[in-house]
Amino acid sequence: MGYYRRPTRGRRGQNASATRRREHSKEVSAVKRLGLIAPLAATAAAAGLLFASDADACGACVVPATDPTVVTGHRMALSISPDQTVLWDQIQYAGDPAEFAWVLPVKEGAKIEVASDAFFEALEAATTVQVIQPTVTCDQPFSFGCGSALESAGADFAGEGTGGGPAVDVIHRGTVGPYSTVTLSTDTPGALNTWLTEHNYNIDPSQQPIIDAYVAEGFDFIAIRLLPDKGVREMKPVRVVTPGANPTLPLRMVAIGTGPTVAITLFVIGEGRWEAENFGNARVPTDLVAWDFVTNKSNYAELRRTTLESTNKGLSWLTAYSIQGALLRPIPSPIPSFNFGFGNIQYGTDPNGNPLDTIAEAYLDQGIENLEVDLDMQPVDTALCRDTFSQFEVNLADSGGLVENPCPAGEPFNSPNCAQSVDAGKTDARTFACDDLTDLAVALAGSHPRDVWITRLEAELPRAGLAQDLTLRAAPPEKQEPVSNWIQAKIAVNADTQCGNVVAPTVWPTRGFGSNTGALIGLGLAGMALAALTRRLSKTAAASPSRRRPR
Repeated sequence: MGYYRRPTRGRRGQNASATRRREHSKEVSAVKRLGLIAPLAATAAAAGLLFASDADACGACVVPATDPTVVTGHRMALSISPDQTVLWDQIQYAGDPAEFAWVLPVKEGAKIEVASDAFFEALEAATTVQVIQPTVTCDQPFSFGCGSALESAGADFAGEGTGGGPAVDVIHRGTVGPYSTVTLSTDTPGALNTWLTEHNYNIDPSQQPIIDAYVAEGFDFIAIRLLPDKGVREMKPVRVVTPGANPTLPLRMVAIGTGPTVAITLFVIGEGRWEAENFGNARVPTDLVAWDFVTNKSNYAELRRTTLESTNKGLSWLTAYSIQGALLRPIPSPIPSFNFGFGNIQYGTDPNGNPLDTIAEAYLDQGIENLEVDLDMQPVDTALCRDTFSQFEVNLADSGGLVENPCPAGEPFNSPNCAQSVDAGKTDARTFACDDLTDLAVALAGSHPRDVWITRLEAELPRAGLAQDLTLRAAPPEKQEPVSNWIQAKIAVNADTQCGNVVAPTVWPTRGFGSNTGALIGLGLAGMALAALTRRLSKTAAASPSRRRPR
């Protein structure tokens, strides 16, 4: 992913400050909206964030050498099926909208579409590692359980001319959401750089070998920039749909413009658990997680750092979460005594106070709250959508039928070119959509719902680790087991502060699903109040015409 800017015109600092002020107001509103989750999220905030990355992965942040990057956050997701591969990219940008542009190498036939912030917000919140203090049993006539303190490991999210000459073919021009798009193809080294430079993309000569390498390998390129009348607040995630299975992440483009270390979070959606093929794979040793009752923090951040550094000389990806069926199926609460009567991890509540116990429901609820459902200004029956999504766990979570997209490549679900139905025994992908909220439907197309896993991979790669693209593979059979993001610390430090000098920390089970994990009602999406806060709006803000009807 390449992010290219025109030379700065001196407004970046002002815009960045304004953006920070706007984001702060969203955070306050979101906490108020979340109700039940908000007090619990405050506990996590008090404990502090576990780790901070040296530099967020921001694709190729190509800027003049004298200018700092203004891409402040970046998330990616990849869904893989025999029919198609979809790459989502969410960008948080704090600069002048006129200076923003994005370039991605793609295989032939790729289509670009606009996606929703809610998709990333739900995935981030549901999969972020949460550490809970151990239960302490005092050696007294009575005893009590401590185990309500939580620490979140989620970091802050953090009209053109033809030009270019005959060496570059313009395959397609179009508009998606707030962006103008162009798809380019060439087999001439240096030609793409020339085309981009002529069209005001700020290309440094040192970047040409990276782009030429993709050209030599037969890649096309998609470039996007904000439309002239669009601002930073109207930026949306994009997704690129490529025919066939292609489990590759273009890390070489990520290398452009990064610092000595780059942090990357990648959500993988596919049948079975996935892992890195050409990098090392790692797991944090959860049996060594300790909780200090004085500082109210764990040592998870340190364990995570040393695990990544010691595995394959730092060229490794850490599996922080991997659960089968989590998109559509409720996940049992790993420690029942902490769920206040609910048997499953809860991801928040809907406006009527009903619990959201699947990621699909959390995604829908977040999308409705973000006003991402009716972008075409047509009324949407959100109550019907809520009812439909709540039934996925009953009628589709365990389905072995293939999810089929009845629409031609690049056509929206409401296109007249779509087929009226799919073959018997298959599930229409449109079932998983609610008007403009189509990410879930696109992610599941070509897959069998009961076999789909969500895997969260994290890396802190040195610049040298970005010399090759990431290739994924299905994990071997012995690794096809769940990895929970809820970790109950097993080692108590300074536990005497809780009930005197004689304490005996309880050792929790070490076998079976949910070992070393814990959950609190609502805390399954403390991330909805932490990781996703910067994108959430209050109901008051929802009434704002400028936000509700972006133009």
